[in-house]
Amino acid sequence: MSVIQAIVLDLDGTLLGSDKSISTRNYQAVKKCYESGIHIIVATARPPRAANQFVKDIPFVDYLVYYNGALVACKSKQTQRHISIPIEISQQINNFIELHAPQSLISYEVNDAWYTCTPVPESQHGHYGIHSHDPKPQVVDKAFIRSLSPNKILLLGYSTYGDVIEQFGDDVNVIATDGGVLVQIMHKSASKEDAVQDVLSDIGVKSENVMVFGDDFNDLGLFHRCGFPIAMGNAIIELKNCAKHITESNDNDGVAVALEKFVL
Repeated sequence: MSVIQAIVLDLDGTLLGSDKSISTRNYQAVKKCYESGIHIIVATARPPRAANQFVKDIPFVDYLVYYNGALVACKSKQTQRHISIPIEISQQINNFIELHAPQSLISYEVNDAWYTCTPVPESQHGHYGIHSHDPKPQVVDKAFIRSLSPNKILLLGYSTYGDVIEQFGDDVNVIATDGGVLVQIMHKSASKEDAVQDVLSDIGVKSENVMVFGDDFNDLGLFHRCGFPIAMGNAIIELKNCAKHITESNDNDGVAVALEKFVL
């Protein structure tokens, strides 16, 4: 195995347990890696407001990839890089969804603000990772939604999302997570793997010296790009098939188990 110089961590289903907490064992293992000189990078689908409530507990994380790569932030340099979907494309997608799947719930993430035309039912909060005290999307009118250039479009309840890929695949990346229930749409150049590659260029680390942990489709590109991909025990089969190693589940300290075995 190549010398590991950076570790990329997904949050939900990976570093976080099902109770959305970071276990003591996971924290200690990640901290020991950092103290040995390894860069720790968090790459998540979550927006900053949601991810930061977890990352504040691991203050040594400097680079954070949000929105599946549509926003990259560096704390030490106080810099951010946004990639958004052009207004004309987002309008076309909105029109397409309203025509072909009017029952689906559309919401927009724009620079850590969240907008929708229809309130999110409480029964659907789990798909968005919303806890009881978390902020809900701001309800706005359709004219306001159509004026936005979003970092990410979220679709809930659109089972035939392949139509969106076929129609707009040249302009956007379309990823379905949570068992295909939540469809996430980003700019074509926004992906976890490209965002992490930019971070690696900044810190001077080659991709073959990177260990990555993940569990869902939005981690697939990283698994193909990085030298040592590790799938969680609860990961989708597509990740397990291309992983160098399959660790324990997120509820059984899978991150720590692998770090203790291969790095520490």
